[in-house]
Amino acid sequence: MRVVMKVAIVLFLCARPVCASDLPNAVVSWPNGDRLSGELVSNSGGVITLSTPTVGEISVKSAGLTLTIVDPPVPASDDRSSSDEPVAVQDPSPDELTEDEPNPWTGSISLAASTSRAANTASNIRLGGSLRRKDDSGKTELAGTWYWNQSKGATLDNDILVRGTQEWYIKESRWLYFAQGTWQYDQFESWGHRVSPYAGVGYKWYEEDDLTMTLKSGGGVTWQYKTGTITPQLLFELNTNWKINDRQSLIGLMSIAPDPVDWGNYLATIQADWKLKLGSDTPWAFSLGVRSIYDSRPSGGNGSNDFKAYAGLTMDF
Repeated sequence: MRVVMKVAIVLFLCARPVCASDLPNAVVSWPNGDRLSGELVSNSGGVITLSTPTVGEISVKSAGLTLTIVDPPVPASDDRSSSDEPVAVQDPSPDELTEDEPNPWTGSISLAASTSRAANTASNIRLGGSLRRKDDSGKTELAGTWYWNQSKGATLDNDILVRGTQEWYIKESRWLYFAQGTWQYDQFESWGHRVSPYAGVGYKWYEEDDLTMTLKSGGGVTWQYKTGTITPQLLFELNTNWKINDRQSLIGLMSIAPDPVDWGNYLATIQADWKLKLGSDTPWAFSLGVRSIYDSRPSGGNGSNDFKAYAGLTMDF
């Protein structure tokens, strides 16, 4: 009986190192330099589990961590000793942290204001804002401006213009589809509100990192609220975006929308905005701009040309 007990004790003591060798020694490292050492129990499902001699098993999320195998197990049939050099194993978990992707949206806010106090007091205000998103599939733009002018205590101009554009690019081609529209409010025009939706196709006539020119052709209508008229229109447009240098840029637009039956009845728009950054690392810029909307058949005895010019500050974000 004593012989059997001695044999059992010897077998138990010999079996312990064999079992221990099934769990490799490993080190988990955090980006801030913290480390945790122990025997690697498992590494799956985005969780690393280590067995430590002091507190037992500890489980941590593997996202953003580095797992280093210090002493990998050696198969029983292999007489080679374990390597002294650590082997780094990157966590294959899909939960691994990645760098934050940049915001695809960009925008700007602009302000131009002036006041003169001579024989008569005159004030002018121009507020503007824009949002833009562009990727490989297309481009989205939304821009709005408000002009207000007062002289001798009487309002002479109160005008709001909002323009939205959506472009869908055709893969491996310079062609695109687009849908766009404008809404304009003018306190002193007989129509009050004017809405013009359009759709069609476009072509990237010139496309480089510093200069893009896009031609568009399509059709739509213009609806005047107070007069209740709806006019069908064709649309021909040229958009330009020119990065002159690291501090200067110019964005331009030219379009004409004629009545397909009576080409003498049309709306023509010309717009240009130039910006000069006040520094290489500042969002602020000095801006100059002009906008002209020409109506060949004005209603209510109003003038044909609605011309605006401004100078002010712009903040990009």
